[in-house]
Amino acid sequence: MDLVKLIHDELPQIQCGRCDTPGCYQYAEQIASGVVHDRCVPGGTETLQNLNKILVKNITSVDMSYGPTIPNQVAVIDESECIGCKKCITACPVDAISGSVNLMHNIIEDLCTGCELCIEPCPVDCIDLIETDKKKSRANSQINFNTTSKLRFNESKKKRMDKANKLNKDIGIVINTKLGNRNADNEKNLESLQLKILNDQLDSFHNFDENQKSNFFKDLNQKD
Repeated sequence: MDLVKLIHDELPQIQCGRCDTPGCYQYAEQIASGVVHDRCVPGGTETLQNLNKILVKNITSVDMSYGPTIPNQVAVIDESECIGCKKCITACPVDAISGSVNLMHNIIEDLCTGCELCIEPCPVDCIDLIETDKKKSRANSQINFNTTSKLRFNESKKKRMDKANKLNKDIGIVINTKLGNRNADNEKNLESLQLKILNDQLDSFHNFDENQKSNFFKDLNQKD
């Protein structure tokens, strides 16, 4: 069996990011490539020992600097305090929070892994954590994490593209304006050149004085 999958199956599927990687599968990939496997504080000693067996290692303790641990829990939102800011929705790695701007948010308990990432960004401290004996929410958390990451990447990419398109459009307007002005200047410059040549010819071949040239150009403008 693939080593990454073996390692991934032993991780607690909380998607908390405390191991300095965004999700459990990403940490499994890093472990398989040689990164130390003692960073999963939520998985604790049990996870560490199971990983020791897979990797034929003998690390004796979890690195608690990546803690604290996370019990089996889910988040709950106090509906009376929620202001609908969407900050918890943005922070949730598995899209377990529903709601919209200025509307009350709700936790989808069957999706929540208890990762605690929604707690810190909440500006009104309306999210609590309650222990539960359910582990169903973590079963598909990697799929939910991957889907959420992809959707957010596509949304971010679309925003960047929209911004780039607007910028390109603005640049295009400026360029077209400059080109238009350049054409106008060319016509004006050509007209000035033609008048200069004509003026020189009047001086060279007809010996017109200034009054005669003035009358000539006046008659020329009237004909145009």
